[in-house]
Amino acid sequence: MKIVEETRTKLQLKHQPLRYWFIGWCIFTVCLNFLIYCLVFEPASVQITCDRLSSNQINCDFRRFNLLGSMEKVKMFDPQEAYILTKTGSKGGKTYQVVIVTTFRDFALLSHVSYQENQEVTLKINEFINSGQTSLLVQQNQRHYLFFLSLFIFIMMAIATFFITSPVTTCTFYKSIDKVFLERKSLRGNQVIEHPLENIMSFDIQEKQFKYSKLYRAVIVLKYFKEIPINPQYTDERSIRYAVSRIHSFLKF
Repeated sequence: MKIVEETRTKLQLKHQPLRYWFIGWCIFTVCLNFLIYCLVFEPASVQITCDRLSSNQINCDFRRFNLLGSMEKVKMFDPQEAYILTKTGSKGGKTYQVVIVTTFRDFALLSHVSYQENQEVTLKINEFINSGQTSLLVQQNQRHYLFFLSLFIFIMMAIATFFITSPVTTCTFYKSIDKVFLERKSLRGNQVIEHPLENIMSFDIQEKQFKYSKLYRAVIVLKYFKEIPINPQYTDERSIRYAVSRIHSFLKF
């Protein structure tokens, strides 16, 4: 919060929620990049079709589909075996993924499918490799997982948008008309709060403990102990204490 104008009859303060804007844009940018990754690069389903050309030659098409419907097709020659790769997260959670080993490289299937489904796919692939079957069709789907993940990302982006559109507050004290005006402007709309100076009982500084520090806001205390924050968003202590001291000096509290 800073003093914009101070005369004998007028005191104007302005608060820009820079911290909230920064946090909002950071969250929004991260979520947007993650959403693009989920929609474009993370496969929503895979399909493997194989044909046995001879007893020792198998050719397969490995297709990946994303949520937007795009398809990536890769040739897979002479699969040797399939196994389940278990991954353990930092919090102990486990995910399972089928990996197909070929002569040239390994092919990983979907990473958010149940162990039981992965087991069925693994058995089906290995049975085809070790038997005389002439064709194979295998499919996996994780669209539900990506749908709920995308929904969560949209919710986070909405919260980020709320931070980004935090209002700029202008507080003006007029001795000439004996009033105080609080104007809040944002993309969500404008709000003007007006009170006579005689209704002001005092000014309070409220603090709030965040993870690593305390932040503060200035509050107008009216009659009947009604409180109106000058800056709804908490900010640094120094600017708030200086602003309240200037208000006290201006109104001679």
